[in-house]
Amino acid sequence: MRKRNKGLLLSVFILVLLAGLVLYSPRFLLYSSEYKKADAIILLLGPDFKARQKEAYGLINEGMADYLIIPAYHKTYGIYDKGKGQYLLPDLRSPQSGNHNGSSTPDFYEDTHVEIIEARTIMSGYGLKSAIFVSSPYHMRRIKLIAMKVFGPHKGDFYFVPTRYEKGPINYWELSSADWKKVRREYGKILWFYIYFTWAGLVPD
Repeated sequence: MRKRNKGLLLSVFILVLLAGLVLYSPRFLLYSSEYKKADAIILLLGPDFKARQKEAYGLINEGMADYLIIPAYHKTYGIYDKGKGQYLLPDLRSPQSGNHNGSSTPDFYEDTHVEIIEARTIMSGYGLKSAIFVSSPYHMRRIKLIAMKVFGPHKGDFYFVPTRYEKGPINYWELSSADWKKVRREYGKILWFYIYFTWAGLVPD
């Protein structure tokens, strides 16, 4: 009887722990940091690109960077001040950029991983050392994890700003089924990144 009670208590404890982890899971993904003026804004691709773009342009108008980099499109724009607000110079090309066919990265690399590698290449080409990463709210934890692996420790100042123009509920009771789907997908991508990163023995350059 005593062993049965211990087993029941252990089962209840495990269920409560798992439930707590599930309920906390959206909050963990919603990472953001304080930011200050950086060399570049890194705008990452995604389903709601307009919301991300709007956030990036808001940062540009605040004077928060000298370049806007959209690595998925291999595009780099210089930013200059023209009276009130900021304006973009025509698309520039980094001499070290040009991974346009993705041939230099394995097919199993997660798309965001490839984008951040391209961002690093572009930044290196222009001698840039700091960046503000902009993406959707639930993507930010994964972006931070990947960026820290790609750039390595102590290789610049990096900030992470989720777009305020895309919904990202914190409390579990506020999440719709579509939101939970996004959360599950994010954890799947994080797990996949760590699996192949560890399996391939990847290290920052």
